Amino acid sequence: MFANKKAWFSSSVSKEHRDFWLWECGILTGWRTADYLFSDDATHPDTLSVFNSEAYLWDKVTVFHSLFLSACEKRRSIKSVSIGHYVLPPVPVQDGLFGSVRTTSQLDRWTEPLHAFKSHDDPMNKTPTGISTDKLQTYSRQTLDSDSSGFQCIQCKAYI
Repeated sequence: MFANKKAWFSSSVSKEHRDFWLWECGILTGWRTADYLFSDDATHPDTLSVFNSEAYLWDKVTVFHSLFLSACEKRRSIKSVSIGHYVLPPVPVQDGLFGSVRTTSQLDRWTEPLHAFKSHDDPMNKTPTGISTDKLQTYSRQTLDSDSSGFQCIQCKAYI
C-alpha cells in the first residue's frame, strides 16, 4: 500500500501506526525528506518544530493525523481514503476553525462529525458548546429545489 513511500512520524504517534506503515512496505525517514508527515499532537515539540519551519510556512509540507493510517488499514486501500480530512493544523489554526468548541478528547474532531460533539453543560445535548442554532436558516425544500446553482442528484433529481 505504501511501497517506496517515505514517512516521518512524530513521537506522539503510536508504535502500531508506525508498524503498519512498515508492514505495508513504507520507509521511515526524517521529516525534511518524507512524502508524508504524521503526528497525533499538534502541541508536541517535534510537531511544533515542523510547524515553525520555513518549509511549513511556505506550504512545502503538510502534517497529517495518524488516524489516516487507521482508515487506510480499515479500508485496505489508500486510494479510497481522502487524506485531506486528516490534515493536522497548528493549534492557533484549530482555534480559528473550531472556536470555542472543546471536547474531552482532542481526537474527537477527527473521529466524530461536528454535529456529534457533546456540550459540557448537558451530556444529552448534541449542540457544540458555544454555538447557537437560533439563527441558522431552516431547511426549505422549495428554496433548495428552485436553486439550480447547486448540483442535481442523478437518481432523485434534487439539487444539492
